Amino acid sequence: MSSAALHALEAVPPASLADDNALSMAQEAARYAVLRRMGSAIRHQIAGSLQPVSMIASLVERRVQAPAPNLEALRRNCSEMNTLARSASSECVALMGWLAPHEGEQVALNEGVADCLHLLTTELSFRGFTVVDATQAESARVARLGLRTLVPACLMALTDAAAMPAQVRIEAGVDGMVANLSMSLQPMPDAEDPAQRAKAYRLLTWSDVEALAQAEGVRLQWGPQTVRLQFDVQPAAEDGDVRWG
Repeated sequence: MSSAALHALEAVPPASLADDNALSMAQEAARYAVLRRMGSAIRHQIAGSLQPVSMIASLVERRVQAPAPNLEALRRNCSEMNTLARSASSECVALMGWLAPHEGEQVALNEGVADCLHLLTTELSFRGFTVVDATQAESARVARLGLRTLVPACLMALTDAAAMPAQVRIEAGVDGMVANLSMSLQPMPDAEDPAQRAKAYRLLTWSDVEALAQAEGVRLQWGPQTVRLQFDVQPAAEDGDVRWG
């Protein structure tokens, strides 16, 4: 697709817009729509982290009720349960970062994309879309909030507008202090049935994506089959272990 067929949105200061209030409302509506669409995946991830704790707790309960409990086995199980509970707690707290993100956090581009896909690929596959992530080699650091906001929104908008199942290819490159990220739909020749409509909440439109790009200062170009994003590369900083947060 030629660049002329893409719609471009350059990041501009909010003060230059005619109606700041309308823009703010559009941005918040788009954020809410993205989070509603991702809610089931986040819930599933939380449930998965808690399930091992429940299983070992049930095991401990059965062993305690034995006529002559094996105290050594119980001590070992309690230690395992404590470790699993700590891990689950950290996972749940970190997942809440999707709902209440911290300003100023950074993430490596490839890691940030992988975090987004971890929550999105299952739902996309149910609808007939596969995702090829070709960003593994790009470790430039970008704003976590901007990446987490735009990658899911673009994936949703691209696939929501697609009539037929397709492969989504994600590629990245770094040019100086700019990290480029592109997503493109590639048809599946053997697809016969139309793509499934997203069932959670509403469809994402390019107006939603534009509003989010404006809010995060991300440069955006989009077309029917392609979207391109440009993120500012951030100077290196020490981040804590926030796998999902």
